[in-house]
Amino acid sequence: MTADLVKNVKRTSTAPTKDADFGEVGSKSATAWINNGHITLLWITPVLHKSNVDDYRSTLIERQSTGGGRKEVTGKLDTLDVSIDEGTTAVKGYLVYKFEKVNAPSYYPQFGIVKVGSNFIIPSDRNKRAAALKLTVAAITAHGFKDEKYGAAFWQATMDSYNTLLTQASAVDGTVSGKVSAKNELRKTITKTHNALINALKANYPDTYKSVIREWGFQKEKY
Repeated sequence: MTADLVKNVKRTSTAPTKDADFGEVGSKSATAWINNGHITLLWITPVLHKSNVDDYRSTLIERQSTGGGRKEVTGKLDTLDVSIDEGTTAVKGYLVYKFEKVNAPSYYPQFGIVKVGSNFIIPSDRNKRAAALKLTVAAITAHGFKDEKYGAAFWQATMDSYNTLLTQASAVDGTVSGKVSAKNELRKTITKTHNALINALKANYPDTYKSVIREWGFQKEKY
């Protein structure tokens, strides 16, 4: 084969790429296998295959449901980020008023405010922002700004809410990661089962296997 011909070879997936479609194929194959008990594999039974497929589809639904909750948490964090940025601007104004413009930046680190480019902000990275908010809460009171609009009450409430939401986000991310891992492992097992079943059907129906594998829900001869 020449180099040009190699470049033109199109590689296509042999299994449904969408999780839902893959689950549908699995359900059809599980039902067909249970109804055709004469087809056997030494290392897995029709009942276990069906259990794997059911677990796969359940895990997929759980992952999608759990992942949907992450969007809500992210939206609330976005809203808090806006409030924090507004509060940071106000705090810088308080410092200018109290210490004059030329001196104000020297106090920024005590409030968790850092220089990013040409701007002074509370870090936008959320983990760093959570850490910086602890400094902000302490410095607001230490420098006599606790009764301002963006004073102790505002920053304490903001920090508490931010930490709670970060904890929720981390929990959701961990759960989703676990579900994805479980789903992927099940997919590997189901794919291996499908390939073995297709080979068994070919061996048992050498003349009609193409129509038989379609009856089992398979659209390809290898998955």
